[in-house]
Amino acid sequence: MPPARWFSTIVVVLLAAFASAGDGHTQGGGSAYTVNDVDVDINAPDPLQARQQGIAEARRKAARLLVERTVAPEDRARIVMPDDAKLESMVRGVEFARERSAPGRYIATLNVVFAPDAVKAWLGGAGTSAGASTGARVGETVQRSALVIPLWKDRSGVEPLNDRNAWRDAWQALDTTGSAVPVTVVRADQLDQGAISPEEAYVGNLSALSRVNERYRAPTIIVAVVEGEKDGPLTVGGLRYDAQTGARSELPGASVPSAAQLGDAVKQMHARLDEQWRGVAVVRRDSQDALDVFVPIRALSDWVQVRQRLGAVPAVKNVAVRTLESDRAELRLEYYGTTEDLQRTLAQAGLALDKDADKWRLQAR
Repeated sequence: MPPARWFSTIVVVLLAAFASAGDGHTQGGGSAYTVNDVDVDINAPDPLQARQQGIAEARRKAARLLVERTVAPEDRARIVMPDDAKLESMVRGVEFARERSAPGRYIATLNVVFAPDAVKAWLGGAGTSAGASTGARVGETVQRSALVIPLWKDRSGVEPLNDRNAWRDAWQALDTTGSAVPVTVVRADQLDQGAISPEEAYVGNLSALSRVNERYRAPTIIVAVVEGEKDGPLTVGGLRYDAQTGARSELPGASVPSAAQLGDAVKQMHARLDEQWRGVAVVRRDSQDALDVFVPIRALSDWVQVRQRLGAVPAVKNVAVRTLESDRAELRLEYYGTTEDLQRTLAQAGLALDKDADKWRLQAR
């Protein structure tokens, strides 16, 4: 399509993108500060007292889980837990998923809903230990769920989606409670098998992956592959697809001596996914800056990719369009942290920020 014809189209896409941007980076932010399935079991002289103590204990446990889920590992030791009165003021509400009382005992599963601003103030500054000059790095967008499609490939080819094997079992047994990347394993029933074949998943057929994901609506799809015979040494690896931006990245491969170690391989693979997403989601709010950049535009897809990926980076506070031409866009980025932090975070999101002569250039990798 000639530039003159698609230029008006790109203006429409641009306006639609940034009219709703605002704090759009924090998609799903409402659930980011909710800690679900907090179990308590409290003994007390009477049921009412046991219930009150159970709710207080749920707040304390939820706060600890929130720290594990949102704060960078190297910053967690600096966090000072609030007392019960402060915690109560930070909690918007408690949802009772399940509860039962017995004489002198209260057993329940609760969901604790925190107030985002109160949590940010606590973790970003007031909650740090005495003498700390800066706040903890806090994940603005905490969780990014993933659909996992486990595949086994041996000398005869790729096994069916519903093949019962140690690789699939290991993914189903994985506990991702409190993780930044909770996973759902593809059900592999007739509906899934009608949407995608194992061969399509193995080669990364994007149309087929999109079809199967219509059922799960996961922002990330992981095709996790183990290769080798079931009674011999194996190799694990795979590919990760961003369902929102179309970005694709390879998961590093690893050797596994036998099927008995596949459970550990799954945990290690998921830990890397969790760490990589935290690298994008974690934002240090104690400093912010602005940067003028240009985006080279050769086709409409160039801008669409940059716009979508910028919208998925919590460290980018605001994007303002300075000028727009058929071959480039001039933007001003407002962001948290340093320029070096921004470069690393954008790289994790599939964007390259580098210097071209004396100007900063931003483009999809």
